[in-house]
Amino acid sequence: MRLLTNNTSSKSKALVENIVNNIEGLSKPRKDFMISIMILYLSMRGRYNFKGMERYGSKCEKTYRLQFEKRFDFFQFNLQLSKAHLPNPNHCVLAFDPSYLPKSGKHTPHRGKFWSGCLGKAVQGIEIGGLGVVDLLQNTAFNLEAIQTPSPASLKLAGKTLVDHYAQVIIDREKELRTLSNYLAVDAYFTKISFVDKIVEQTKLELISKLRKDANLKYLYHGPQKGGRGRPRKYHSKVKTKKIDKRKFKWVYQDQDVIIYQAIVWSVSLKRKINVAYVEFLSHSLDDGKPTKRYALLYSTDLELNGKKIYTFYKARFQIEFLFRDAKQFTGLTHCQARSENKLHFHINTALTAVGVAKIAHYFPSRHSSQQQDNIPRVSYSISDIKTSYFNELMLDLFISNFQINPDLIKNKNIIHKLLKFGKIRA
Repeated sequence: MRLLTNNTSSKSKALVENIVNNIEGLSKPRKDFMISIMILYLSMRGRYNFKGMERYGSKCEKTYRLQFEKRFDFFQFNLQLSKAHLPNPNHCVLAFDPSYLPKSGKHTPHRGKFWSGCLGKAVQGIEIGGLGVVDLLQNTAFNLEAIQTPSPASLKLAGKTLVDHYAQVIIDREKELRTLSNYLAVDAYFTKISFVDKIVEQTKLELISKLRKDANLKYLYHGPQKGGRGRPRKYHSKVKTKKIDKRKFKWVYQDQDVIIYQAIVWSVSLKRKINVAYVEFLSHSLDDGKPTKRYALLYSTDLELNGKKIYTFYKARFQIEFLFRDAKQFTGLTHCQARSENKLHFHINTALTAVGVAKIAHYFPSRHSSQQQDNIPRVSYSISDIKTSYFNELMLDLFISNFQINPDLIKNKNIIHKLLKFGKIRA
């Protein structure tokens, strides 16, 4: 129990408690459990399984098993957390990205072959579709909800494709997502007509993604039309992506890293007009500022969005990868040994949500007006240091309560403060 040295975890506890108390339909024991499990995920060491939780937590293994089986609305929890602490929608962008998780066991639900970016091939395991929001000012991502991807066999039985499933995840949550941002950034895999059409036609979200370097694009024709029979001319010529026509692509932005040109063109594969930001990377050698042969074709379905914002939003998308990394390294995202779909969902989302709670509690500025937010310097954070502090606090509470030491004595306060920092990278 964290009753004595609450200097470290009190912020996270208060943060979680405030939101859990606003969620309807939760009993008092369930609320207390949700508060304790978030702190426990930031305090544990070793494997994140039910036996490990019993060793470090205040409840027995059976309690953790039963509580993990119960459903909890992580999407609403994280939505409230984001609304309370992130800036207005102009400084946020939504991000969606699948992530492979290794998982063995013949009875694991939806286990199958999924693509692993690290291994560069499809391997046995499970996959989650991570839906998050990225704060552009602090340049960091927060979890909204991670949804387990059905196995290829399950999708085939339901008559759906993988892309259909991904699109439906976003469509089902579109109304709530638009309260955070109107823009959804996804990687180049999602540049498929089956995905783009569903999102654009069934939601009010605007997509931001990446095209292949040899994408089939056409300039739009704006000249005079010939008289007589036949359809009016729509296209001028094919876009040569290796050497764009800079009379048709408008210069919009330049810094020490990139030059951005922008144009509205026709995408043959997507069968629609798209807003393309042609990003030309600059050299960092002795000849600084000279264009290289490297380039990227980014696009948005919003035809009025500025090219610099397309680049900024797509670049920020990668922060969700760091969210997955932190959860895998520090909160046991890949450790769960449960075979229940509900338990897996609970564990995965708790691991990702705990990272977000730690960021906001310890390294995130208080919410200000948009004018004040612009002047707030970015603060670097270390999940490793947070975990070290929480573990130290857990051990100190154990010693203090068992040895009946008074932590309020002046001579003890300084020692406790010193011990809480023991082992931290940044003292």
